[in-house]
Amino acid sequence: MAAYMECISKLCSRAKLDRDTGFNDLKTQLHLCNADQINEIQDQILILLKNEDSAWESRHGGLSGARCLFEHDASFDEANSFAFVVIDIAIHLLNDPEFRVRIAAGELLGVLCKVIGTEVYELCKDDMLNGIRLNLERHGLDADSPDCQNGEPESIMFGSPATSSNLIEKRSLNTSQILHDTAGWRNLETFMKGLQSVILGCGNSFNAFVDQELLDLIFEALTHTNRFVRETGYYVCSALVTCGAKVGSESYSEEVLSDENSIYRHGKVFAEYLGKGLADNWSQVRMAGSVATRQFLVSLPSDEAREKFYPTLIPRMCLNRYYVAEGVRNYSQETWQQITKGEGKLLVETYIDHVVEYYVQSTESDNHAVREAACACIAELGSKIDKTVVTAHVPRLLETLVICFNDDSWPVRDAACIACGHFVLCFPEESHSSLPALYPLFFNNLQDNIPSVRQGAAVAISNIVKAY
Repeated sequence: MAAYMECISKLCSRAKLDRDTGFNDLKTQLHLCNADQINEIQDQILILLKNEDSAWESRHGGLSGARCLFEHDASFDEANSFAFVVIDIAIHLLNDPEFRVRIAAGELLGVLCKVIGTEVYELCKDDMLNGIRLNLERHGLDADSPDCQNGEPESIMFGSPATSSNLIEKRSLNTSQILHDTAGWRNLETFMKGLQSVILGCGNSFNAFVDQELLDLIFEALTHTNRFVRETGYYVCSALVTCGAKVGSESYSEEVLSDENSIYRHGKVFAEYLGKGLADNWSQVRMAGSVATRQFLVSLPSDEAREKFYPTLIPRMCLNRYYVAEGVRNYSQETWQQITKGEGKLLVETYIDHVVEYYVQSTESDNHAVREAACACIAELGSKIDKTVVTAHVPRLLETLVICFNDDSWPVRDAACIACGHFVLCFPEESHSSLPALYPLFFNNLQDNIPSVRQGAAVAISNIVKAY
């Protein structure tokens, strides 16, 4: 057996490691193949793709092999019937029962968009968008659905962001409601991933296809009850916003930019939905929203073009630098440095009203991690931002911190305690009237059974001594 045929055999293996090895080996072998051997590989791939009675691994292997072929030779001849046959099969396999086949079909269509152009999207557009539209709504899981088997709704509840006991009791849900928010959502995620691949494959050329129908579908996914759908939706957004970026657009006027860049034209609505993603209760969705936000801002040609979206995005980006989930926190810190270019302090001062409003709102979140991050950010306002800018907001911020001092979550109480100490030190006159309410709270934390809470209280009390 020829070496390249062995690679195709590996592509159909039941073991993922073998399939990955087969893909890499086939890429190497293609450099050694002549035209006749390439035709033989194409014929073998079509046999795998057309045999619907075979195991899913065969269809997956055929899709992977076809993708490898088109990645190897990006030139396209309109007389090449293989490409158009593969397009039709890939569109059909977007509805395959096996999710790995559906994902591979979407990835292949993305590569074909890169090789052939937007003509591929025009061929698959109706199937892809209708698939998303039909799957956006589901009336619950059947009792015998695979998604329901071995389900443990209690573990989902107690693993959710709202971890305090009274919040869990307050928001106790029945099994179907919990699964509605956490279980897989049939083919919707894979259709969305396919759309993401196609958008990335088309690049800037996709800009002409950004219409209200497409945006309505994506925005509906961003507000979906299921967190997996929202997460995938934001990754589609991150692909979509890149298609508006165009080299040389830095000098465009706003009018020209609106005409040339469909993402900028719908920028206000995009910013609002990105803001929701940056504030989502689920860390995975927040991460996807952070990726989309960075791509959105980077795709805009100038600081002037970005500024109109800062009132919505700056407060949320700023808070996520302190978010408990390490991936979100680190990514947000990198984004902050990349976007603000060392002027982050000035931007916070410029949009201080929006920042304070969002921080206060975040202290009321169901997610204890958000409340903790908000307290840390409020402390940062007291210690790093120009005092003349913050002074007018001190009474409201102190009032908010006093409320957080009584939080059910000890990390929130600890963060509020430290923040209060910072505010008293930085604004002794404005904070003086709050001391009678703060003293008992400081001393309660000083007696807490958690060492870090006691340490935070001691630091806060030492700041009061320094202030007065």
